[in-house]
Amino acid sequence: MKQEQTNVFLLTRPPLNSRSDLCLKLADRTKNVRLYLAGDGVYHLLTKIEEELPECKVYACKEDLEARSIRAGDKVKIPDNFYAMFIEDVMEHSEHTYTF
Repeated sequence: MKQEQTNVFLLTRPPLNSRSDLCLKLADRTKNVRLYLAGDGVYHLLTKIEEELPECKVYACKEDLEARSIRAGDKVKIPDNFYAMFIEDVMEHSEHTYTF
């Protein structure tokens, strides 16, 4: 059984950054979105991004969360191997991939 194609977004910019704004506007207008937060992108969890984009599946890098002392909400998935999961999504299941 083949998995449905997704649109994968990698966001490494903090909130209030023009690239972050562009990313979130595009994600809001796109279907089947998986949003991966890494680096300073995990700061978006402080703005409750998972509630702003309810149709979007949000993933966060555990090491980046720990480095910034940020806790993710219940709707955010924190994979054990963030980058392996991201690469698998990009290579196997992605219709389009965007990085910001």
